Amino acid sequence: MDGRFSEAYDPRSDVRPDSDADGDDWADSLEALKDRERWRRQGAERLRAAGFTEDQVKGWEKGSGREKDVADVKWAKEGEGREWDRGKVDLV
Repeated sequence: MDGRFSEAYDPRSDVRPDSDADGDDWADSLEALKDRERWRRQGAERLRAAGFTEDQVKGWEKGSGREKDVADVKWAKEGEGREWDRGKVDLV
């Protein structure tokens, strides 16, 4: 500790070269890009295996970032509870 406060202290001698800092970020980025593409290709099979309905899988394949349209709206029939009321209990 005292050596770090002496006038002869050189902070460069205190740093260890990092093995990941050799400028190989390109290979890491490319691998991440490939992993995301594999994830997208296998997404529908994973959802089916997890028990999602075919409509939900089709919705995932269309993409969640798209604009919603009338076909995406699930209308409640007369007398059915509203989606935002699901799970609420009347205390009256």
